[in-house]
Parts: sequence; C-alpha cells; structure tokens
Amino acid sequence: MGKAFWIVAPALALAFAGCDNKPAAETPSGDSITLEAADASLPADVTQQIDARSYLDQAAAGDGFEIRSSEAILKTTSRDDIRSFARMMIAAHAKSTKELTDAAGKLKLAAGSPTLTAMQMQKLGELAAETGAEADNLYLDMQRDGHKEALDLHRRYAADGDMPNLKTVAASIAPVVQQHLDALAKLPKTAPQ
Repeated sequence: MGKAFWIVAPALALAFAGCDNKPAAETPSGDSITLEAADASLPADVTQQIDARSYLDQAAAGDGFEIRSSEAILKTTSRDDIRSFARMMIAAHAKSTKELTDAAGKLKLAAGSPTLTAMQMQKLGELAAETGAEADNLYLDMQRDGHKEALDLHRRYAADGDMPNLKTVAASIAPVVQQHLDALAKLPKTAPQ
C-alpha cells in the first residue's frame, strides 16, 4: 500500500465516524463515549416561546381538569383533608379561569378553551373507576402532576409570553399554584386497606 492509503484511510474513518451525528468524547479514564444529540422530538411548547392562544387554552384545560377531578373525588372520599383541598381547588381554579377570561377579553382574545386533553380525559376515567384509598391516592398524584405542569406553564408565560398584560396575570397565578403544591405536600397518601 502506498502513501495515498495512509493519508486517505484516516480521513475516511473520520468522515464515516461523523455520519451518525453523535459526537464522541472521552471520559477522565480515557474511554471513548458517544454523546446523544439534542432530542428534536420534544414538544414545541417545551422548546419555543409560548403564545397567548396556546397559553390560554392550556391554562383553561388545566383549570378544567383540576375542577372536574376535584368534583369527582368529593363524591367518593371519606377524608376531611382531601374534601377541604378539593373544595379549595374548585374555588381557586374557577377564580383563575375568570381572571384569565377577563384578561383575554380586555385584549380582545377569545377565552381559553376548556376542552380537556385526551390524557386529562383518560385520567378522569381512571379516577372514576377507583374507590376508597385507591381513588384518594390517585387524586393526590394527579393533583401533584397537574399543579407542577400548571406552575411551569404560568411561570414560562410570565417570563416569556407575548402579551404584557397577560404575562402579569400569569405571574399572579403562579404563586397560587405553588401554594396548592405546598398544601399537597402536607396531604399524606391513604394507607391501603
């Protein structure tokens, strides 16, 4: 083999190594590892600025889910602390829905659509199928997850939203959602019977 092989072979090896779009790196021990590229399949609402329409619709669906799941648990729970929390959720989320509807009206925007997502509808079905401790625990888990998502939504819009007046409302709702998460942290799961 001639000199050309020794010049071309390493260049080809480097070219082919880059074809899988996963850059290589070395660990402190000298081992080679492959780094994963950024996940291009992330939802747009995670990777891009949120607009008023998306924010209003997501917030309305979130409020609707919190209200409907709270109404559902009131029919089955025997725990006074969960009943108290569920009543607070119904009142608080009705209030935030009104605040967002009023703000949207002032901006000449339609209010957020209260249509629940397919996942939210599925969760309501799961909650309706449970009773006793299982229903209580599922409700608490759903509330924790829903409030974490809501907190993220309101904080993101307050920071990066496209309408200043609506950003102000989002900023005022976020601390209330945090208070709900704090209250949830004090509600223990029901022990299975």
